[in-house]
Order: sequence, then C-alpha cells, then structure tokens
Amino acid sequence: MALAVTFYDIVVWIHVTAVVVAFGALFAYPVFLAVNARAPLAERAALHRAQIAFSQRVTGPAIGVILLAGIYLATKAKLWDQAWVGISLLLLFVIAGLGSTVLRKGEERLEATAAGGDEPGYAAALAIVRKWTLITLALIVIVIFLMTTKPF
Repeated sequence: MALAVTFYDIVVWIHVTAVVVAFGALFAYPVFLAVNARAPLAERAALHRAQIAFSQRVTGPAIGVILLAGIYLATKAKLWDQAWVGISLLLLFVIAGLGSTVLRKGEERLEATAAGGDEPGYAAALAIVRKWTLITLALIVIVIFLMTTKPF
C-alpha cells in the first residue's frame, strides 16, 4: 500500500507547526505578564530575559520557516492571485515587524526597568507591551482565519 502523504502535505504540516512554535507562547504572554507583574520588581527581569531569548532563538527563525513554507505552498498550488494569500503574507510581515521592533524594545525596557528597580518605568513599559501584544495576537488570529477559511 502506498503512503497517501505528499510532499505538499509535509510542507503544510511544517508550515502549521512553525506557526504553533512561533506564536503559541505569545498567546500565554498576557497571563505571564499579569502574574509576573505581581512578583517583587527585582524578580521580574528573568521572565523578560526569557521572552527576549525566545523571540530571538525561536520565534524569529520559525517565522522564516512559515514564510518559506508559505511561499512554496502558494507557488505549488498557484494561489498568488488569491487575496487571502496576499493579505496573510502582508500581515506576516507586519507581525514580524511588530515583534522585532515594538515588542522587543518593550521587553528590553521591561527587563531594564525591573533590573534597575524603576517601578514607574516598568508600569509604563508594561502598558505598552500589553497593548501591542494584544494587537499582535489579533493580527495572528486574523491570519489564521484567512488561512483556514479562504474567504475571498
């Protein structure tokens, strides 16, 4: 009996797995941030160092895999003329840009203000990171909707 899995199917699996790896932890960040904000200020920096390291070592490379697999899938299936593909690609770049700029800088500021004992600075940075985390999560959910429903 022949295996019913094609190379295209494998790339779909890689693509979806990379999405989970890249963005799965981000969905827990609102909880992590809320719990961490209740800890003594000096103890908060460790979470933010972990966030930064995860973003650099896991999220960034996984976004590259998402992009490459998505390009293969759209090319192989001749989907480049579909609006949901173009919008999803654009939003992936927006999400990656937010992660590597606004969120990264915010996480670095959270780490620095926590390590430096600056409670007002930490509170201000936390508000910004919370807001942009929720915006980024909303964009990810929109892309997942577009990719699964292919509405247009």
